Amino acid sequence: MQNEPLVSVIIPTYNRRNTILASVNSVLNQTFKNIELIVVDDCSTDDTISILEQINDKRLKIIRHSKNKGQNAARNTGIKASTGEYIAHHDSDDIWRLNKLKVQINKLKEVNADVLCCQTAVNDEDTHKYLYNHPNEKLVKEGLISYKQLLKYNCTTTQTIIGKAECFKDILFDENQPRFTDWALSLDLVKKYKFYYQQAVLVDVYQQKDSITKNPQKGVRGMEMLFEKHKDAILSDKEIVESFFRKKASFVCKTGKNPKEEMKIIFKYNPTAVNFIKYLLAALGVYKYIFNIKQKF
Repeated sequence: MQNEPLVSVIIPTYNRRNTILASVNSVLNQTFKNIELIVVDDCSTDDTISILEQINDKRLKIIRHSKNKGQNAARNTGIKASTGEYIAHHDSDDIWRLNKLKVQINKLKEVNADVLCCQTAVNDEDTHKYLYNHPNEKLVKEGLISYKQLLKYNCTTTQTIIGKAECFKDILFDENQPRFTDWALSLDLVKKYKFYYQQAVLVDVYQQKDSITKNPQKGVRGMEMLFEKHKDAILSDKEIVESFFRKKASFVCKTGKNPKEEMKIIFKYNPTAVNFIKYLLAALGVYKYIFNIKQKF
């Protein structure tokens, strides 16, 4: 620990009495010991704070918002309060594997990167049964990530992101971004800093039923905000157009609507026969039904 740099770990939380202890312990029990753990409670109404206050570890610092501001504001509160040479982000309902920080710090130094992310193992929230790794090894390979690569495929998740503190103090989370906060932050970071993807599974993800990731309306709005900010770069490459608007279309379908405009844009920039059929299905109002049937199998 004497030669280890100080890593500030930031966990935002709101009404996570059932998961916060496991999340916190997965940080405090890391093989890498020189940690400053900052948990920012976003004005929970359950006993999350009481559970945190029972933890006897001087590395833990608890900050409480006097009113609910949202997870991005909570993350920014933690960033501003941090004192570490590095900052790592975590979620209050997921689990770090015990060697995560050591593996990531070593890789950051090895490749001389500013920011780094890794893979997660996605597990069923009820049974904890392993489902798949994210990101998919077939879609992204280990190495430095470019801005356009990240626009085409988001290989980041917040609980895997770690980097030099000055990067996150320079570029904070967008507090108005309702969804894809990891993607939004990473797109801003990758334009200014060396961003490395490490192909190693170091986090177990358990998506909760009340997670914001399950709100399709927020998904649609999140995609709209990303498009507004990165419009020129997205429209400059037909592969990015197709990838981006296909993803948005999936959220539109989940809201119960047909993604007519999304399919229209895809066909405009990549006018293939397949894309024309998809646009036609959306225009006729049946695309969403086909999408929903596929989701069940």
